[in-house]
Formats: sequence, C-alpha cells, structure tokens
Amino acid sequence: MSGDEDMSPDASPGSVRRTSGVRRVNNLPVYLVGGAMGIFLLVMALVAWDRSAQQNRPADQLEAKAGSTSMFASEIAGSEKDGFVAPAKAAAPPLPEIPPPGAIIVARPDDLEAPPRPPGGALPLEEQRGMEERERSRMDKLRQLDEAVRSRTTVQAAAPRSAGSAPGGVPLSREEALTQMAALQQQADAQGRDNPAAAYLARLQQLQAASLGDTASRPAPPAEPAAGGKDYRQFDVQGQGDRWRLDSRAEAPRSPYELRAGFIVPAVLISGVNSDLPGQIVAQVSQDVFDTATGKWRLIPQGSRLVGQYSSDIAYGQSRVLVAWQRIVFPDGKAMDIGSMPGADSAGYAGFRDQVNNHYFRLFSSAFLMSGITAGIAMSQPQTLSLGTRQSASSAMSEALGQQLGQVTAQLIARNMNIAPTLEIRPGYRFNVIVTKDLTFSRPYKAFDY
Repeated sequence: MSGDEDMSPDASPGSVRRTSGVRRVNNLPVYLVGGAMGIFLLVMALVAWDRSAQQNRPADQLEAKAGSTSMFASEIAGSEKDGFVAPAKAAAPPLPEIPPPGAIIVARPDDLEAPPRPPGGALPLEEQRGMEERERSRMDKLRQLDEAVRSRTTVQAAAPRSAGSAPGGVPLSREEALTQMAALQQQADAQGRDNPAAAYLARLQQLQAASLGDTASRPAPPAEPAAGGKDYRQFDVQGQGDRWRLDSRAEAPRSPYELRAGFIVPAVLISGVNSDLPGQIVAQVSQDVFDTATGKWRLIPQGSRLVGQYSSDIAYGQSRVLVAWQRIVFPDGKAMDIGSMPGADSAGYAGFRDQVNNHYFRLFSSAFLMSGITAGIAMSQPQTLSLGTRQSASSAMSEALGQQLGQVTAQLIARNMNIAPTLEIRPGYRFNVIVTKDLTFSRPYKAFDY
C-alpha cells in the first residue's frame, strides 16, 4: 500500500512538495515601516523650518501679546488705584512777552474776518435789551415783596351755618328741606353705585324683598344695632319682657305625614359635576324616607329623582363645590318643589368634594414663560450709548416693538395664571340632602293615587 511504501527505508524525501518547509517573508511590511519613517522625518523637518521662520520674523510683524482683563485695567487706570481721580491741574497761563525798549506794540484782533467793535467797549443791542428786561423783572419782584411785607395779614371768612338754616340765616321750609334731602339721597345713591359693598347690599335687599313677596302690606322689621364680635348683648332679648322667657311655643305637626327640618334624604349622584361651568345635576334617592313622628309612613320612596344646581364660583384654594337641590320627582310622575336645600357629604360637611385640579403645571409653565419674556424684553433694550452717539431709527423702532410686544404677552400670561381650581364630582357620589324646611304631605306615598 502507499502508506507502507512511504515508511520504508528505501523511500527518498526528494519528492516533497514545494509548499512544505520554511516560507520567505513578504516585502510589504518593510515598505510600510519605511513609509512611516519617511513621513515622520518630513513632519519633523517642517516643524523645525516653522520655528526657524518665527525666530527670524521682524519685530513689527510679531503678534500682540495677550493679557488678562486686570492687566488691561491697570494700563488704563495708570497710577490712580485708590478709587479717586484727582482733578486735572490747570495749566499756568503763559507770561506775556516783554517787548524790548523802544519797540512799538501792535494789538491784533482774535478774528481778522469779524468787523471791528465800536470804541468804548459798548455791548450789542440784543445784549443791552436782555439786561434791561432782567433788571425790570428784578425791580418788579422787589416791589411785590415790599408790598407783601407792608400789607396786613387778614383772611375774609364767613361764619358757619347749620344744615337746616338758609344762606341768609332764615330757617328752611318743609319743601326746601325735602328737596335738600332728596338731593343728598341722590348723591348717596350715585356714590353707592361706585362702591362695590353698597351695590352688593342693595342687591341683597332686592333678593330678600323678592323672596318675601308682597312686602308693601307688611311692617318693616325693626333695625337691630350692629354688635361687635365680642359683644354678648347680641344674644340677649332686644325688647321689654322676661329675660328667661321665650315667645315661641311648641307646635304640633300640621299633618301625621310630615318630614321636619333637620332630617336628611340619602341619595346617589347620577350626573357628574365640573366647576368650569355652572349647570344642573340629577340624583336618585337611595333609601325610603319616612315621617318624623312615627317613622312608619313612607313619604319619599326609593328611586325618586332629585333635580338641583351647582355653583361655579370657585375661589383659589377651594376644594368643595356648593350644590342646591330644588325639586323631587316621584316614580309615579308626581313632583314637589323643595325650594333650595343644600347637599352635604356622608359626614355632614357642606358641599361635595371628590377630585381637585389646581392646574399646577399650567401655573408653573406660565411662570417660566413669563421669566423668559422678561429676559427677552431686557435683552431687546439697547445698552447705554456712549457720549456723542445718536440712536438710529431702526434701533429705536426695534426697541419700542420689543417692549410693547413683551408687555402685551406678559399681561396675557399673567391673566392665564389667575385661574381657579377645577372641582370634579364623579357620578355615583353618595351624599345627603339636608332638609331645611318642613315637608308636609297630605297622605303617605302611593303610586298613581291621582
């Protein structure tokens, strides 16, 4: 076999392939190393040539030596380093030249083109008139001062008169007094229109008059004196009589089917509340409501609908929304007006509270935007001009435009920051209707009894 023939002692190694044995090194690495050495030597030669050229450069072509701001300030200030610059010393006037003896002195005018002045040093006509006017004004002032010092100091004043007396001292008649009182009332009404507190009180009186109905036949209630917050007399009786006796008496129920004030009607909110806009809300009674006296007559059945309104006047920091219930709709279609009864949460606190959005992101983003606009306004204004430099028309227009646009944008952002929190009450909120007036029924609830 061929394998045994190769292992025989007669076999010769002369038939070994040319690829076997030691291989020669390629010349490519030698070329790469030589090229790198050549580039390095070339760079060294260029650096040496550049340094020699800089050393042989003339002195007038040398670049100015850089320095710090403190060095430049020292060069400008010079020897004045104490914060006080002494005033410049006035130069000594030149001494007149002494002419030699026997020389003729010739006086030359300063301006050879101006006409010669009249002899005697006379002033121009305009200057003479100005001096005369000033002298005349000074003499008038001295004359008025002398008259004021010599005159008597008296003031003409009339004796004060009372409000009920006529200008001539004659008492006013009844018609004149009524006319004067009407004028004063009109003046007070005009001032009250400008006063927000007075306008609010007038509006409150109108609402009270509207709620009471016809008040023409009713006597006006007696005015109660205003009492301070720490005056206990406001809790005392205001008329004559026994201090420990009440005028009111206990009254029996008007009907056996009556729900007295102070009781509650439990309910569940059907529609949601969002305080951004005012609107109406609907709820549903969650439990049967019985009479106050016995508790066995069902007056309001479970499932009755409640209709009310909520207020959107939310102040900053407020977390509760005011709700008033106005109507009950029974399951059989009957309805009952309950006025305006407030709603409270399950713990008895007035108003509803669920989710509050204080708009913190909007407020802080507006604040950052306001700071950026303020910085832009400050940067749009030009720096202080040097003495003798006039501002161009384009720079003045750009300055005014940047200032006005910045102010308008700042006002808009400031109004955007003045926002009230948004209160949201989700459907399904459990609450109670506080009964503030007695609800009297003719009979217990019975469906379709009409």
